[in-house]
Amino acid sequence: MKLLGLRIDVDTYAGGRHGLPRLLELLDRYSASATLCIPSGPDRTAGALFRIFTQPGYAAKLWRTRAWMLYGASVLGTALPQRKKSVVDLSESLIEAAAAGHEVAAHGFGHTSWHNSYHRLGIDEVRAQMKASVDAIRERLGIPPVAFGAPGWQAGFASLKVLDELGLQYGSDTRGSAPFLPRAAGVTFNTPQVPTTLPTLDEFLGGLPPTPAETAAVFDAALGQDYPVYTAHPELEGRFFTRYFEDFLAFCMSEGIRPVPLSRLLSGFLDQQELPVCGMVQKRIPGRPGFVAAQECEEPT
Repeated sequence: MKLLGLRIDVDTYAGGRHGLPRLLELLDRYSASATLCIPSGPDRTAGALFRIFTQPGYAAKLWRTRAWMLYGASVLGTALPQRKKSVVDLSESLIEAAAAGHEVAAHGFGHTSWHNSYHRLGIDEVRAQMKASVDAIRERLGIPPVAFGAPGWQAGFASLKVLDELGLQYGSDTRGSAPFLPRAAGVTFNTPQVPTTLPTLDEFLGGLPPTPAETAAVFDAALGQDYPVYTAHPELEGRFFTRYFEDFLAFCMSEGIRPVPLSRLLSGFLDQQELPVCGMVQKRIPGRPGFVAAQECEEPT
């Protein structure tokens, strides 16, 4: 059976509370499992609005995805001091998810602050945030996270260096085509990267809900890629576009594709071949404003 890596980024407290249970119910129904990427600091999602002024194309993305309708008061409420809740506060449901076969990865301490400002942070601050995110999950959930998934695929030399220091199984900080060992600034790092290969729901250029043609393109890519990885969000697939996600799972089942945690996909890759060394570069991808960390492998000569 072909494997598909499934990553669920639980970016907000509201998403974890209201959307994640629906996704977990669907995964159970289809005998699928996933990697849950969990931010561990206070939910300050309202701070993402500052990207309107700092990131060209972000306002257009908000309009295209109708973010004001999808997130609304739950995001604006995170600007209030008394509403500073964290995804790890949902410890009981996350522990139950891990017991059901899903794995847990750290997703930054301050999800929004990392996404907004990673490339302005020094290595000491990057180290402090990554260590805090890992430690908080271990302490609050009693579960050691297996990996680190950079919020918004914002990563670089500093995060790769700290990832090696933390000794996690893998990182999922990049967009690309297949697992690899990252190389940046002339240094090859030891922690494998398992990149997201398929577009996320909010990257569809036709807006939301996705058009039939965009849906078909994603399903075809999942079938055609050797090591596909899909990233879902409880705030979207778990609340407003559950049908899309269920259709995706049903398609996978019909085509003999099994959604699994990213560690399982990585194991399947290593059963077949050694990890290639590929550059980690900053690049733009369709539907996502700004730059993301991306895999860049040399073409065979």
